[in-house]
Amino acid sequence: MPSQDDPERIEGDEEFDKFWASLWNHPAEPSEASASPAQLNELGVTSLARQLGLAETQTNGHWCSRCQGIWYGYTLEVECPVCGNRQG
Repeated sequence: MPSQDDPERIEGDEEFDKFWASLWNHPAEPSEASASPAQLNELGVTSLARQLGLAETQTNGHWCSRCQGIWYGYTLEVECPVCGNRQG
């Protein structure tokens, strides 16, 4: 990042200044993503995790893009227990 006194920095380079400012999330200027919390859907625990008797702390959360939620299961499981999606 060229500093203000860097000879390679072009004075008045507004495009660069806007780009650089967009990389930082200032508390006074919250980003749109942090302005409204996303809805989190809990999709439950897989039957395999229940059969294995895994405690909640022994399961991993997996994201289902189709259901827009998180399901919990054994580490190597890949299939959403709600919709069967295997693509994450």
